[in-house]
Amino acid sequence: MNIEGLTLKLLTDTLNEELLGSKIYKVYMPNPQSLLLLVRRTRDTSSLLADMHNGSCVLYLPQQLPENPETPPTFCMLLRKHLEEGRITKISQSGLDRIITLEIDLLGASSKIITKKLIFELTGKNSNIILTQDDVIIDSLKHVSAAQSSYRTILPGKAYIAPPPQEGLNLLTDDPAKIVQTANSLPAANFAKAFISATTGVGKMTTLELLAAADILPQEVRLESSTCQSLAQVIGKLQADMQMQAAKHPVYALISRTNQVKTLLVLSPQNVQEGMQVKEFTDINSALNFAVSLKPIQLPRHEQLQKLVNSETAKLKKKLQALQEDLAHAANAEEQRMLADTIMANIYQIKKGQTSAELINIYDGEPVTVSLSPILSPTENAQAYYKRYNKYKRAQTEVRIQQESTEEMLAYLESLDASLLTATTKEEIEEINQEMLGSGLLKDTNKKKKNAGLQKSQPLHIRLNPEADLYIGKNNKQNDYVTFTLGNPKDLWFHTKDIPGSHVILKTSLPEARQEDINLAVQLAAYFSKARDGSNVPVDCVQRRYVKKPAGSKPGFVVFTNQNTYYTTPDMELIQKYLK
Repeated sequence: MNIEGLTLKLLTDTLNEELLGSKIYKVYMPNPQSLLLLVRRTRDTSSLLADMHNGSCVLYLPQQLPENPETPPTFCMLLRKHLEEGRITKISQSGLDRIITLEIDLLGASSKIITKKLIFELTGKNSNIILTQDDVIIDSLKHVSAAQSSYRTILPGKAYIAPPPQEGLNLLTDDPAKIVQTANSLPAANFAKAFISATTGVGKMTTLELLAAADILPQEVRLESSTCQSLAQVIGKLQADMQMQAAKHPVYALISRTNQVKTLLVLSPQNVQEGMQVKEFTDINSALNFAVSLKPIQLPRHEQLQKLVNSETAKLKKKLQALQEDLAHAANAEEQRMLADTIMANIYQIKKGQTSAELINIYDGEPVTVSLSPILSPTENAQAYYKRYNKYKRAQTEVRIQQESTEEMLAYLESLDASLLTATTKEEIEEINQEMLGSGLLKDTNKKKKNAGLQKSQPLHIRLNPEADLYIGKNNKQNDYVTFTLGNPKDLWFHTKDIPGSHVILKTSLPEARQEDINLAVQLAAYFSKARDGSNVPVDCVQRRYVKKPAGSKPGFVVFTNQNTYYTTPDMELIQKYLK
């Protein structure tokens, strides 16, 4: 569960309202990754539970106490020694960062008040619970050595250094107009990303909701003056609401199809993804108790595979973009060689110690400023440029190879996505699962398990009329089988042009296929593709003898020539008639 710093502000207000001034009388650790504090208030008792399990960290006032082990962990024993009988005198959040600190006063020697801090860093996989005194770490739930982090170490006796603070304006305290103006002036792919960069404690979900409330599209790059005013008003209203309602501000939970709360928002969601549910709560603590009470459900295998394909596709698209940037950076290799040659041609005009030199470009006769390293000789400076030239040239070759590999893998993932779209039986889904295992997209966690009882899936066979039959592959394995096992050289082969989809074979007992049979095959090839809901879908048709499978290519991949291209819009009523 992801909780933004803005939402944690409500939790801080709640903890101040419920726990400030209370006394810690017992410390437990229900499991090695959680901490439970039992406290006495003026008239009753309460509790505070922190769970740092699996990076899904949460801090809340539990409505039901968990069971505690008979033997407490070492960290629990230490906290008992340092915190029991201490009074909570201050609860604060570090700006809108995901760090909440409890200051606890205890009576020391000579009746002197000693203040210790229990710091909850609710920062995902790096979450931690740290006990300090006078900014020196007494101990922590997780130790972090210098080998693990170059920024800070978290070890007993070391000075406590907070995580790097977020840079940006505070959404709750800074002027709304200034916030919008700052975001609008930042260079970014779109305004939504600029807004996140300009503020603290605000993630993607809250940003999208603020923009939706102001009737702004997230992909807009720059906002007009009137639109800026509209967004500033939305932010101003949020500031007023959170200040007035504080701990009693309503909270909205986004619940996924796997029955897990993905995030908690302070704004009523308008951008709800398909399959997500929204549940409203009167306060943050009720929402957190609900979130931890949910039991995740296992998605059907089909949805798990679909989710994996989508995730890998998104990663590869980011990688492809990064490779394109690398290629653009390496494109000035020739400039490095030109500068190196120019230095060598003017070697006697340069002296060691210079940081730059005005030289004449030997290729075009124009003056050029060459940057130099003062600690290198003129010849060594030239060699440095030659070295950079060779590095950039190698990079161009290597990046292009990676680009081709990435584009090929993206095309393969598209074919898997199309296969999942048309898969309807357990056998077909299992074949896709086995294909993904073979390609390395999935890890075989249980190699001993056999697919006993699962029969080999069969391509879809449609009898168009007494003279014509259609065979349609519904995954890459079936596509290869349809094309190269069932298909004869003179059979007609169909596939959507440059769009992932099924391989379709038309067999006829006539000397030549009838045009109406070809039209039906074109319709079904378009339907069994990722373009099934499109119009004017291009479908290539060619005799099977012109379809080849390159050696070593992935399942379902073919090349072909001599094709004719048809354009069709799938007629759903007609297609359903034949599918029945």
